Amino acid sequence: MTQHSKRYRTQWAAQFYAAAELTRRDYLVSLTLGNAPVADLLVVSPSGKHFMVDVKGLSSKNCWLIRRPEAQDDLYFVLVYIPPASGSPLVYQSPDFYVLSSTEVLKELDETKKVRKAAGSFRPDFEDMRYKPILEYQNRWEVLPR
Repeated sequence: MTQHSKRYRTQWAAQFYAAAELTRRDYLVSLTLGNAPVADLLVVSPSGKHFMVDVKGLSSKNCWLIRRPEAQDDLYFVLVYIPPASGSPLVYQSPDFYVLSSTEVLKELDETKKVRKAAGSFRPDFEDMRYKPILEYQNRWEVLPR
């Protein structure tokens, strides 16, 4: 399997996992197919509030690649870590979800930028967030509109 096909598969799995988890929590979810510029999911909360979710999938604990968003009150991010399957037969673990507002994503992108600049590894054409600082956002579904 090529690296490109692995990324593609991870991203699709992440979108479906996020959509399923939101649906389980009584949100109405629609996938945006094609070249949606801002979000992967269009969501309606249980109380009828509309918002967007950009989903990012990761299959190894390195960094989240994220295009810098505009700060928007109706844009959220669900970062999904999909652990690798292991054993024979393959055993699948549940994914980990990290839920952030667009403002929080901007803050984390800026923090990673500072760390990368201090380490001499900053690339202006490459925006990412380190995996470990994102752990504090695990399962923060309460930040989404209700």
